[in-house]
Amino acid sequence: MTMDLIGGIVGALLTVLILSYILGDNPLYRLALYILIGASVGYVVAVVVGTVVFRIALPSLQQGGSQPYGLLIPVVLGALLLLKGFPRLAVLGNISTGFLVGVGAAVAVGGALLGTLIPQIDASGSVFDWAAGGPSGLINGSLALVGTVCALLAFTFTFRQRPGPGGWGASLIGFFGRIGRLFLLAAFGAVFAGALVATLTVLVKRVYTVVDVLLAVWRLFGG
Repeated sequence: MTMDLIGGIVGALLTVLILSYILGDNPLYRLALYILIGASVGYVVAVVVGTVVFRIALPSLQQGGSQPYGLLIPVVLGALLLLKGFPRLAVLGNISTGFLVGVGAAVAVGGALLGTLIPQIDASGSVFDWAAGGPSGLINGSLALVGTVCALLAFTFTFRQRPGPGGWGASLIGFFGRIGRLFLLAAFGAVFAGALVATLTVLVKRVYTVVDVLLAVWRLFGG
């Protein structure tokens, strides 16, 4: 029995345990879930220790000079974060947690602005690029512009309908906001369909894997 076959048997067994959730929450499913979480945490810890400690921290400390002082702040923050595991000292770990949350939020906001919002605005306003694509380019560009503006107006909740001629602005924004919700529904539907197709693809692949492992075990024992 080779290591590949052993790995296949373990993978097939875990797949069956995960699929047992179809019958409801049960100890077998929880066992597979605990194994998955434990293996993930162990892998992350091993990567962090092997990369940060043995490849960055220790070589820098061995070199001497002014470079080790640059590791003082990360080491202190990491040590404070470890204190979150002790209830009496957990409050000291809030410093590291706040630093992580702040940096993560800044990276997320920067990524959303530079990677999504600004490119979308730039693509929506490139009229000359639309014209270069001919009639189809103009249609696609117009749809992108209208969809972007209407989708943004769909999140406008501060305008209220006023009686009389003065309420036409709120009515207009509400109308385009409803159109924006249609664009959002179409986008969410496409994303959900893509996720569903990907999930079904993974499911079919795992089922084929289980069948292949069963056939291999059958042939191994002379079936």
